[in-house]
Amino acid sequence: MTTETNHSDTEELLVYVEFEDSIDIQQYKNINVLGINEKTPIVQMDDAFFSGSYEVPLGTHMFFEDDQPPESLDPLFDKVPEKNLKYVCKTRKYVKMEHAYVTEKGGQSAKNEVEPTTIEVPSIEFKSIHQAIETFKAMRSQDSEIKPANSCKL
Repeated sequence: MTTETNHSDTEELLVYVEFEDSIDIQQYKNINVLGINEKTPIVQMDDAFFSGSYEVPLGTHMFFEDDQPPESLDPLFDKVPEKNLKYVCKTRKYVKMEHAYVTEKGGQSAKNEVEPTTIEVPSIEFKSIHQAIETFKAMRSQDSEIKPANSCKL
């Protein structure tokens, strides 16, 4: 008997994000995170934008959630904490976010006037790895024999 499991291409990534300003995240209806795997991720919360950068944390950031308070057998001598927490997970990924102000680009300067150029590279097929290495060695030795016309001798 064989069982098949569908694995999605998504990966769960836990990141500690610290905002420079005091942010009450509960007040926002729509939160979008863009480029979390990039050097500068962007967070959009409704109409507010935040730009971040990864930093090396001083330690490990640990995440906890509320837990049921333990039962006290002796209320006189057992000190029950006001709040009981349960460990959830940890991360070393740390993003520091700053408020970003977005302005609309306008005029001709906003358009990219440089047209992209394409370089055609011929495809080469090799029958073995040794043939490929020898071919590239030969091509490299030909390139090193070409000397610039304006070379100076010391």
